Amino acid sequence: MTVTLSQKEIKLLRQHERRNKLLTAISELNATEDTQQTPHSLLKECCRIILDKEEFCLVWAGIRDAEDTCITPLVVLTSGRLPKEDCMRLVEQVIIEMNESNPAACALLSGNRVVIQDITVGQYSPTLHEMAAETGVRSCSSWPLLHKGYEYGVINIHSDQAGVFTESEVDFLSLVIADISLALYSQEMRSRLEIERDFNREIVDTVQALMVSISPGEEILSFNSKAEEVTGYSQEEVYKNYWVDVLMSPENRIQCQNLVSEILKGSSDNMNFQTTLLTKSNETRIIKWHASNRPDVQQSKVGLVLFGIDITQQVQADLALNRAIAKWENLFTSIQDPALIVSSDNIILDANPATFAAARKTREEVIDKKVCDILHGGRAAGALCPLEAQISTRKSMINEAELRGLNGNYLITLSPLTPTKGHQEATLLIARDLTEEEQMKAEAMRAAQLASVGELAAGVAHEINNPINGIINYAQIILDDPHDSENIDNLHRIIKEGKRIAGIVSNLLDFARRHEDSQAPVVLQQIIINCIDLINHQLKKDSIILELNVPDTLPLIMCNSQQIQQVLLNIMSNARYALNKRYPEENPNKRIIIKGEQINQKQKSYIRLTINDKGTGIEHDIMDRLFDPFFSTKPNGEGTGLGLSISHGLVLENNGFLRVSSEMGRSTSLIIDLPVAEASGGADDN
Repeated sequence: MTVTLSQKEIKLLRQHERRNKLLTAISELNATEDTQQTPHSLLKECCRIILDKEEFCLVWAGIRDAEDTCITPLVVLTSGRLPKEDCMRLVEQVIIEMNESNPAACALLSGNRVVIQDITVGQYSPTLHEMAAETGVRSCSSWPLLHKGYEYGVINIHSDQAGVFTESEVDFLSLVIADISLALYSQEMRSRLEIERDFNREIVDTVQALMVSISPGEEILSFNSKAEEVTGYSQEEVYKNYWVDVLMSPENRIQCQNLVSEILKGSSDNMNFQTTLLTKSNETRIIKWHASNRPDVQQSKVGLVLFGIDITQQVQADLALNRAIAKWENLFTSIQDPALIVSSDNIILDANPATFAAARKTREEVIDKKVCDILHGGRAAGALCPLEAQISTRKSMINEAELRGLNGNYLITLSPLTPTKGHQEATLLIARDLTEEEQMKAEAMRAAQLASVGELAAGVAHEINNPINGIINYAQIILDDPHDSENIDNLHRIIKEGKRIAGIVSNLLDFARRHEDSQAPVVLQQIIINCIDLINHQLKKDSIILELNVPDTLPLIMCNSQQIQQVLLNIMSNARYALNKRYPEENPNKRIIIKGEQINQKQKSYIRLTINDKGTGIEHDIMDRLFDPFFSTKPNGEGTGLGLSISHGLVLENNGFLRVSSEMGRSTSLIIDLPVAEASGGADDN
């Protein structure tokens, strides 16, 4: 049976075919997995299908720019009847006219379609008239692409016939434009969802916590990258496995299962707990978990999401810290000298038992008190405590001070402590009692001094013997001939020799006598001469040549003359030993050279005294031990090992520096730098 369709039905059928073709193309484009798929490609395909209608000769789509000043074309398609280059040029002229004379702009601005059945009739855009004149375009329509408040641009359809856009065609195109707008909206929403999904997945994978989702049946559904890293299992390995078998060590499984069951039963929304986890490589990790429910509305069931933080290192660090604190407290308590922890505002935070014993106070009487009140016994109103001022600088320093609160003289060491989170700045103060040490030091110095006196005694005796013999001889001459005219000269010679004896004895007695530790401006040359007087006989006896190069113009030095004389005698004694060891007999190189000069360092003036001998030198590997007490390179019985140690301490006490420079087998130089006395003149001023 043959069915005859009317023209209207045929037209309607063709419209349905065109729409189905469009919807099929949209569906195929949405179904493709091409990552390069964009709204531009979707628009291009839709415009191509619209252009399939024979009456249409030009279809183009564009979007308005952000400033609403023009329309940017995305797609321009023409039928074979029109030159594409000319159309493209004319379209670009149309789009810059964002006013009511431009149908595309009018459609975008109003949000409604614009249909022009005959361009040649009416006051339209001059460019539109130019397009009609050059291409033969007679009618056009502009359709805004809108869906749920989102704008995706405008589609413009041109025909070279007038009156093409009939009511039925406009209704049909309205449906087509709505389909295209919906497709663009769906594509954008899908893209946004994919971005959000990828973003959420990235968050889950990059978050520095284990994230595990569990089904209502307590099976693992998801496992993020951190969970894989910590446990050593991949998501594929643990999927659908019972969660406690993977995430809990055997001894914790029953307890944790009971805890989580409370959430699954609905008795609790979330819970925090800490357990141990046994990794795939049998390594134990400590995890702090937060469990929260995850409702499944469709299934009316409740699952779980577990967030876990690996706190293994933190726990280990806490254990190490606790051990360190215990060790520190043990050391702090065991220190035999007073030790205090003082805050930045000079409050005593802690102190060891030695502090309480030295202060003769209880712990309650010391802790939380001002450090000045405890160590100095208080101060006058308005007075500044130098110790508190030093603590406030938060610098390491060492100095000596009398601490009346601790009943003695102490060497104070200040060491700022590195502040930790939650704790205030503090300083460790250790006070070493110098009373007994000073006594021992004085006794050691006295012993060294008496040893030097004993060493000098024999030489001095020989030095005195010559002038005594001279006195005896001159006296005998006078007795033999009392009236001899030359007796006056002999008497003067006797007086001269007597004064020489008196000077030597006085020098020796002065060296042997105890002196106060006070410092004063003195002439360095005089100290050197006094030393030479005491050892001159020994130098001559050993055939040692002495070269003295100390200018008379050198300024006075600030020092304790007896202490510096002790230093010089110790150094000269070591030089004699080294020269005699290298040159047992007389030799032109067997000499001691003493040189003095003025130098400046760190904006201060010093007198540098260099004592050089051409003896055996010192081995390089023992240079750093020369100033150690009781260290000696001499055979047993020939040295105490205290000479250089005491000399080093004496020079430091006089605000100077003592250094050694030596070349094994060739020479040794002892370099002494002593400060110049302020506002002093040369040696001639004394």
